[in-house]
Amino acid sequence: MMGAIEMSPLHDWLVELRRGFHQSPELSYAEFGTSRRIAAKLREMGVDVQEGVGGTGIVARMDSGRPGPVVAFRADMDALPLEEISTEPYCSTVPGVMHACGHDAHITIGLGVARTLMDEGWPATGKGKVVLVFQPAEEGGAGALAMLRSGALDGEPIDAILAGHVHPELPVGHVGVVPGMCNAASDSVRIRITGKGGHGAQPHRCVDPILAGAALVTQLQSLVSRSISPIDSAVLTIGQFVAGTASNIIPQQAVLNGTLRTLRPEVRDVMAERIDGMVKGLELAYGVKVDLEMIPGYPLLVNDPIVAEMARNVASDFLGPDRVHIELPRMGAEDFAYFLQRYPGALLRLGCHKPEEGFRHALHSPHFDLDERVLDVGVGLFTRLIKRLMAEVRAQGPGTSLP
Repeated sequence: MMGAIEMSPLHDWLVELRRGFHQSPELSYAEFGTSRRIAAKLREMGVDVQEGVGGTGIVARMDSGRPGPVVAFRADMDALPLEEISTEPYCSTVPGVMHACGHDAHITIGLGVARTLMDEGWPATGKGKVVLVFQPAEEGGAGALAMLRSGALDGEPIDAILAGHVHPELPVGHVGVVPGMCNAASDSVRIRITGKGGHGAQPHRCVDPILAGAALVTQLQSLVSRSISPIDSAVLTIGQFVAGTASNIIPQQAVLNGTLRTLRPEVRDVMAERIDGMVKGLELAYGVKVDLEMIPGYPLLVNDPIVAEMARNVASDFLGPDRVHIELPRMGAEDFAYFLQRYPGALLRLGCHKPEEGFRHALHSPHFDLDERVLDVGVGLFTRLIKRLMAEVRAQGPGTSLP
């Protein structure tokens, strides 16, 4: 059990890897350098590597050559279009691109799991197979779905799949586990408002789409509080409002882009119906024409309760039961959901803020950074959990699913 957080023998190697990835971030489906570096590290370990899966993805197989369970681990690779604000020597060297969601840590943990297993003599001494999935384009590009559609995993009878995500709300050395619904489903909301453009000094001769759009933004915020039960969850955020070219011109069009997050299909349906009704009311009230588009995004992420319980037990043994937290669902979406639609598994939350500083910056912040001891925690936890899963599945007989 870990009392104070212990550094693994790989700590310096993990930190060097993570900082290298952090300095050279790449956007979704453009992770060419990242992918090459991952493949090179895996080959140095003697791991079989398949590149170009779903674009820039990698599937690495550690096959014992003997019948047994198949357990997979997913690490996402892409960064965000964000300018990093940092004075650290390892900050991003790519203008306007940053690992603000911790995917550099996820990659490093995946490579650390591979090296730990190989250093321990696995797969020579094991049974079954460990499959490492390094995935592109989690940040809105559905890289998980692209990898699944590539067919590269069709021949793998995966018994369980795991993933971790750094979680700045918890201190390093703590883990969050969610049995069941873990991350929300997402939909993109696109609204185009067409009015009649003209001179800003003659609004009576125009139909102002900015006025209508501003009213709509405020009206939409009433939907969650007045159309959804207080015991349900939904988030509707308008993140873009694009209109106009000059201060004295009433434009012809305004475009609103937003995101809808829900935890139940019924809630999603109610919200979609109410948004449509509100848009139609806007046309009548302001004399504009409105085009509404609801674009389905990532599905609801649901952890397998058996895998989640096993993860809780392994984490408690490793870190101590006081450092393992049963958490509620989050409204952020995650495309690991696509893997969990096909295989049982779980996404775990890895605490990553420095205990002495407390929570400071959220994911997707230009200031985001992490306590690098989370790399040791992640490698130790997932290596142990993979072994436990393989032992549990093997006890049921090769090729069977979890009980």
